[in-house]
Amino acid sequence: MGQILTKITNYGFINTKYIENVTFEDDIQTIEDGAFEDNLFIKSVIIGPNVKTIGFAAFSGCTSLESVTMGTNVQTIDNHAFYNCKSLKSITIGDNVETIGFNAFAYCQSLKNVTFGPHVRKIGTGAFKSCKSLQNVIFGPNVQTINSDAFYDCESLKSIIFGDNVNFIGSCAFSGCTSLSTITFGSNVQIIGINAFMNCTQLKSITIGDSVETINSDTFRNCTSLSSITFGRNVKTIGQYAFSGCTSLKSIIIEPNIQTIDHHAFENCKSLQSVIIGDSVKIIDDYVFNNCTSLQNVKIGSGVQIMSPNAFSGCVSLQSNLTYS
Repeated sequence: MGQILTKITNYGFINTKYIENVTFEDDIQTIEDGAFEDNLFIKSVIIGPNVKTIGFAAFSGCTSLESVTMGTNVQTIDNHAFYNCKSLKSITIGDNVETIGFNAFAYCQSLKNVTFGPHVRKIGTGAFKSCKSLQNVIFGPNVQTINSDAFYDCESLKSIIFGDNVNFIGSCAFSGCTSLSTITFGSNVQIIGINAFMNCTQLKSITIGDSVETINSDTFRNCTSLSSITFGRNVKTIGQYAFSGCTSLKSIIIEPNIQTIDHHAFENCKSLQSVIIGDSVKIIDDYVFNNCTSLQNVKIGSGVQIMSPNAFSGCVSLQSNLTYS
């Protein structure tokens, strides 16, 4: 009796010509690194029920690949697994996948829909970077970590709903998602990384969850349609340039427990007319409201201990309309 084949070996079919359809039978458990890398003719892949691992760059550069049917027992989608599969249109992540690797689906420019299985916990760095056609993302209930650049430059992505188990959104995770208009944060988001939503130019309103303590630097910078911000009750720090360049923002209430507004936090918010700074704020740093040329009324709470003399630099409409509690 012949030996049963249980894996597709490293780079076993790299650059192979004229293979268009691949079906993995029940005995295959592992698709190893680079197994079908740069195979320009593959159009469809059916991954059998016993495959557990899709290796590093297994289908990277398969630019004609349009459809992938994921087997129910896949546990690992490794780094670069489907990198630059430019024709891939949709993907459903299997029920047993826990981690999606670094750049796993990056530059899949035709990818429109992604559905995550219930056991996905971690979306790797750059996992869906520059998937420019991606419109819909449905996060599974157990996603906890969305790493840096995960959806960077997904310019067609319109809305995001984070499940209640998401606690970490990495730096630049959704930066450059220029069609993103709505975000719903789950109740357990604790960390929103620097630049996380920078240049999301269609984003109109945000409500920061109660588990967030710091809005990091540049988080919502240049979100030029942003007109409404609601801060969670545990936010203590608004980082440097956090809302700089949010040119549609007309009024803000900074409370209830925010203590520090870091430098340039609201710089160049040129439509901003009214600011209420709550009693919990202790520090208003350099150039916080620099060049907010429409700002006319500011109410400053009783708790302010340090306020930079340059905090309102360039606020040409403000004149002397500063009110202190």
